[in-house]
Amino acid sequence: MTGYSDIMMKFISMKDSGPIEIIGKNHSIPLQYLGMEKEYPVSRYFGGSPVAVVDETVFEKLKKDTDPEIQRGSSLYIGIDIQDEADLERANDLFNENKYHEANMNESRLDSENIQKKQMGLTMFIVGFLGLTFLVTSGCILYFKQMDQTEDEKTNYTILRKLGFTQGDLLRGIQAKQAFNFGIPLAIGLLHSYFAVKSGWFFFGTELWWPMLIVMGLYTALYSIFAVLSVVHSKKVIRESL
Repeated sequence: MTGYSDIMMKFISMKDSGPIEIIGKNHSIPLQYLGMEKEYPVSRYFGGSPVAVVDETVFEKLKKDTDPEIQRGSSLYIGIDIQDEADLERANDLFNENKYHEANMNESRLDSENIQKKQMGLTMFIVGFLGLTFLVTSGCILYFKQMDQTEDEKTNYTILRKLGFTQGDLLRGIQAKQAFNFGIPLAIGLLHSYFAVKSGWFFFGTELWWPMLIVMGLYTALYSIFAVLSVVHSKKVIRESL
């Protein structure tokens, strides 16, 4: 069989081989299932489901034993492949100019791909914009919260300095504190990004490692900037308290 997508594989799993039975209107034909391929030999007009590849003898038997009630308007599939990619745009324009696309059974693969890209691009933009907005907002909240806490602890730094702690000791403590305060949200965000992207891989039909790594890198970079700014501000407060 062939025409098995990653989406279908997530919901309907099939064994590598085994006996199957093709049922016609009056008869059934037992066959041996040998495996599944991903290539789609026919248009999605016929349902987008896996297609059984059989020999000519079995095909003729099934052809004579079809059930008219479940047949579509046409069982004929004609596909036109444009060998020269430079002619693809012109061929697509001719297809649309002659209004072949107005019939339900006719479609342009190029138009379908462009529509899917636009829809997917809009979805990714919205998700990315919302994710970036949340990232900046949460980082700002943590940053200003740490600034307030540092100001409130200014007297504590003076006391610790009188007890013998050096400026370097206080700064190392601040660095460890900021690493903890920003590290935990960062770790949670990175794990969320990983599992969120991984759960949607099968909708794209491939593993999106690079987009996921870019998002995680951006997440880490922004949170690191907020953490460094917090440490710089704390260092300034420590100097003023001495």
